[in-house]
Amino acid sequence: MKNFRPDKLVQQRRSDWLRLGGKLATTIKQDAEKGISQDPDGKPFPPYKESYAIKKAAGKASPVGADRQISPPNLRLTGTMLGSISPQKATKDSVEIIYRDGLKVLGNANPPARLKKGKRNIFGLNDKNWGHARDFIDDEIDQKILKFNRKKVFFDIKV
Repeated sequence: MKNFRPDKLVQQRRSDWLRLGGKLATTIKQDAEKGISQDPDGKPFPPYKESYAIKKAAGKASPVGADRQISPPNLRLTGTMLGSISPQKATKDSVEIIYRDGLKVLGNANPPARLKKGKRNIFGLNDKNWGHARDFIDDEIDQKILKFNRKKVFFDIKV
């Protein structure tokens, strides 16, 4: 194989990073639907305040066609906040996961102490999801190594 460079084995394409970002954005949304936090330990969300849970269950928490699930808390009232999570700006080294409704995301992750509500963090990745990202990258590198191993390599040794 001409001009083989080992560093090419670990380099990812932008499309690979974008695909990983899409998988991670989907996983964050699925975790939120199950009431799982993106804090490192992936704890369950605390329950909604009783008065809010009653309104949400009755469909009176929002004028728009609202989600009525209250257990586990899923942070999906209208779907706007979770729908705003998407991958963007993929490079050869990374991908950004964008939260276009970022103020709501941060408000749920770090509520003011005066509100006395628990954290419901969907920002970032919990340890389990970091593991998924590592596995994805490992699999991509393994595929490149297998592809390299299938090619014949000739050495020209002069003695």
